[in-house]
Amino acid sequence: MVGIVDEALPEGGTDALKISTYKDALVNFIKKTDTPMTIGVQGEWGSGKTSLLNQIWNDLDRINEGDSSRDDFKQIWINSWEHSLLCTPEESLMKIIGNIISELTLSDINKNRSDNLKRNVGNIMKGALRIGSSMTLGAAGVDAVDNMFNGNENSIKQLRDELKVLVEDIKKLETNNFGKIVIYVDDLDRIEPKNAVRILELLKNIFNIKDCVFILAIDYQVVVKGLVDKFGPPTPENDWEFRAFFDKIIQLPFVMPMGKYDIANYVLGLLGQIDFYSGAEELDPDLINQFVTKSIGGNPRSIKRLVNSLSLITTLSKAEAENDGRESLIYTNKDRATILFAMVCLQISHPKVYQLFADNPDFTQWDEDYAYRETQKIEETDKNWEKNYKQAIENDDFDQEWEKCLFRICYTDPRRRAKAHEVSQFISLFEEEFDKKTIISLIEKAIGQTAVTSISSSDSVNVRPPKGSRQRHYVIGYDAWLENFIERFEMAEKFPDFPSKESEEVIKSYLTFIKAEPYNAVDFEQGKLLSDHDSNYVIKYAGGISIYYMSKKIAGLGLHRNLRGEFVTLRFSKHPKYNNQPLILTDSNIEFNHINVIRDLDEEARTFKGSPAGVDWMETECVAKDINFSIKSMEFLTNISMDSKTNPKVKDDLITQQKLNAHIEAFKSKRRNANQYKEAVKFLEEYYKEKKKRKVKY
Repeated sequence: MVGIVDEALPEGGTDALKISTYKDALVNFIKKTDTPMTIGVQGEWGSGKTSLLNQIWNDLDRINEGDSSRDDFKQIWINSWEHSLLCTPEESLMKIIGNIISELTLSDINKNRSDNLKRNVGNIMKGALRIGSSMTLGAAGVDAVDNMFNGNENSIKQLRDELKVLVEDIKKLETNNFGKIVIYVDDLDRIEPKNAVRILELLKNIFNIKDCVFILAIDYQVVVKGLVDKFGPPTPENDWEFRAFFDKIIQLPFVMPMGKYDIANYVLGLLGQIDFYSGAEELDPDLINQFVTKSIGGNPRSIKRLVNSLSLITTLSKAEAENDGRESLIYTNKDRATILFAMVCLQISHPKVYQLFADNPDFTQWDEDYAYRETQKIEETDKNWEKNYKQAIENDDFDQEWEKCLFRICYTDPRRRAKAHEVSQFISLFEEEFDKKTIISLIEKAIGQTAVTSISSSDSVNVRPPKGSRQRHYVIGYDAWLENFIERFEMAEKFPDFPSKESEEVIKSYLTFIKAEPYNAVDFEQGKLLSDHDSNYVIKYAGGISIYYMSKKIAGLGLHRNLRGEFVTLRFSKHPKYNNQPLILTDSNIEFNHINVIRDLDEEARTFKGSPAGVDWMETECVAKDINFSIKSMEFLTNISMDSKTNPKVKDDLITQQKLNAHIEAFKSKRRNANQYKEAVKFLEEYYKEKKKRKVKY
């Protein structure tokens, strides 16, 4: 089998989710309950409500077949969504009533009585439909319909009485006597919530009839949405009103037990159907379960989408392997199959986080600098940021640098923020369950294979590269960059006056400077290598603006706004001539800082606070009107940064990430009396002190 069809569990299908205990309980309740009774089967869209209704139907059908002398249950299935197409709620109800009556009268062998009932009901329905259509005429039409369905019209009372007689007569028939009539109403959550609630209310009013059991498939949240016009947005104060309405319609609420689903059994069964994996060692059910529940969740419809994506990927992989005359490792390598599975889970549930892996698969290297490129610190504009961030990093889910980076990126989107802990736990499984030497390679391979199922987009400036190709998306020119920045971070809504003319002037003046003689910088073109451009100086526009010389990054610029105000961000390389320290440009009133600072060394525990990332860069967040970013200062900073990054004689003396990591490793692992340990402690204690900064004139 190649794909999985998204349909309800058919008769004879395997209960892979293993919820038969709940189904059996509902069947027994229906058998024994007094009537009239309305059961509400609740669950989010795709949670398996229709499959459960199918299983109940099949069980009651088997009970009917068990005794040839009588049928205990007359069952009627109504697809409310089909009846609602291009109709008002009242017209939909009339169609549903007509469907039910047609099914009921099939059981009546007295043709004359059946025809008379249909004729009488037909007249009532035509009148109702005429009034229903008058709703377009305004409030009078609405009031007329309300009066009818509140029982104030003889026609509706007559309809209810006729239905009662019909049900009673059917029970008495010797040839076809039913004990109960069970009516299933499915797909209510596919209807506009407001209309779904209206249909529910009308059904309750018409079919409050002895010996009838209604089973309605609808989620409580749909009811809540449908009642907003009536009760207003949900609040703790009016919650009882929503609940009271639901309780008036539903006598027995039943929630789909998604927390009890056997996800691993269900998923592994579907993977078997598409021949996803055939290695000698079985996939780990617990790990599969964790990857699913911490990403897409236990919704069967989402799981089927996941499996269909994997089916396409494996089909393509197999075809490519056959063309190359080799065997696809997806089918035999347990770790590779598991990581591929995990990345598709992430791709479907959190595409933004998936893209972080596409840009940099080595998640252990994610840091504050990486987060800044993605968010420009927009998360700090939230008034509760500092409190929430402090609480987060005290938790095990966000105590590592990559986890802090993840928290920042998740924070910018309310949906991701709510799922941040689960996402962190999801990624932590890579560290906990797989070999550290191979996990990054496995992720890289999975990213390459899953690109085909990513949701990609294009914009008016240039086409985004395929996700999974590990290429960042770059716009062309300052104006396109600013427009993209404002839209991406929703700056127009939060700060209508962003950016200020002064801030723009700082950025634009540097771009003008670097594009002029002697630098002649050009804008980066997507798809080209840096070395393929017509100048040694290239400008890339992504989250921030980066300047490259001879394919080496030498400068970065950006705009930033939070509750403290608006800032221009300037970043240049440190230089050994100035002891690898941030500079204070006294003539321009520009003061640079370390990007990150290591502090509070604990020699006993061999720990420290802060991040080691970005040691070779200095950065300032300055208020544009407070600085003098002159041509001389631009030239000075550009030239020392260029010299630091590309001059072999100077580059050897630059404090790089590799050199800092060697000090950190010595601090953590060498004996305390070892020279390397002593040198490391001295460096880490002295290097980041504020007094070490260098004041310069140019």
